[in-house]
Amino acid sequence: MKKYLVLILIFAMILSMTACSPGQKSSSDSKEPADNPAVSDSSDPGAGQKPKKIALIVKVIGNQYWSVLQAGAEQAGKDLGCEVIVTGVSAESDIEGQITLLQNAVSAKVDAIVIGPVDSTSLAGPVKEAYLSGIPVVLVDTVVNGEDYSAALLTDNIEAGRMAAEEMLKKLRETGLSEDKESVIAVQIGAAGSQTIIDRLKGFNEYWDANAPKAWKVLNDDIKVNEGSIEKATAFGQDFLTAYPNLVGMFGPNNGSTVGFVTALAESGRKDIVMIGFDFSDEIANMIKSGEYICSSVVQRQYYMGYDGVKLALELANGGTVTEKKIDTGVLIVDSSNVNSPEVQSVINPK
Repeated sequence: MKKYLVLILIFAMILSMTACSPGQKSSSDSKEPADNPAVSDSSDPGAGQKPKKIALIVKVIGNQYWSVLQAGAEQAGKDLGCEVIVTGVSAESDIEGQITLLQNAVSAKVDAIVIGPVDSTSLAGPVKEAYLSGIPVVLVDTVVNGEDYSAALLTDNIEAGRMAAEEMLKKLRETGLSEDKESVIAVQIGAAGSQTIIDRLKGFNEYWDANAPKAWKVLNDDIKVNEGSIEKATAFGQDFLTAYPNLVGMFGPNNGSTVGFVTALAESGRKDIVMIGFDFSDEIANMIKSGEYICSSVVQRQYYMGYDGVKLALELANGGTVTEKKIDTGVLIVDSSNVNSPEVQSVINPK
């Protein structure tokens, strides 16, 4: 009898050891889901598995805005134990180049893709193909037309455009500009096909038309497209200064356009022009901090777009599901009055 009792005890011990063997989790050892409201569930890849590979495809490799987003993505890779593979094109006009990078990522069978599409229409089909292949696709900064992607982390660009117009009107009125004086606002953009820029211009013009004096006009019939080239953006800024004697303001709805306008103003020494831009490049940062120019910038949280984009992509690759498809990462207006505040510093110097 004792012999059978010993055998029963040994068998029970073996079952217990099998239930908690390496690569499996007992209920007491299971991890809590990642703290991300956009994901309802995620699965632990388990011990002994290779790190997940996340492809990050940025718009313009080396561009300061995208370098900050890349830094956030790479930090997420280090923190979360996944491999972030970074690629990108050299200009926003290189649509075919970005499509090729996306197709290469699919062919390489990466575990997830994080991409900032250079063109919302042209990339819609390739993004859909990647998504339907079973690879999670997380968009950052810009969406594509349609709903065939896993999730998108971006700014509410229409609202951001409205905020930019409100700030422009505020600054113009602070200069004492007469509401009866015929005055114009110059605009240049990085790419005509970017839904991000389309939405920002829409928001800007909606707010402007509803609130600006009739004598103050936006040069919507003379919007320049610099294709992400800082050289072109700077030249366009100089051209506007020369061509329009009644120019009172400049609006750059993306980083490159802002850098071009700021550079043109600095080179010309024009401190009478109100400059409203996007993001926080070194150029506009120096202009704001100098206190000598009339300027503000709508600052996005692109570091967190990169970090949270990789985090979300990894959770989806591990079996998580999305509960919120579009995630607004928010913006804030930065000028000389608040550039050194803790809130602004936490965004422009996240690490």
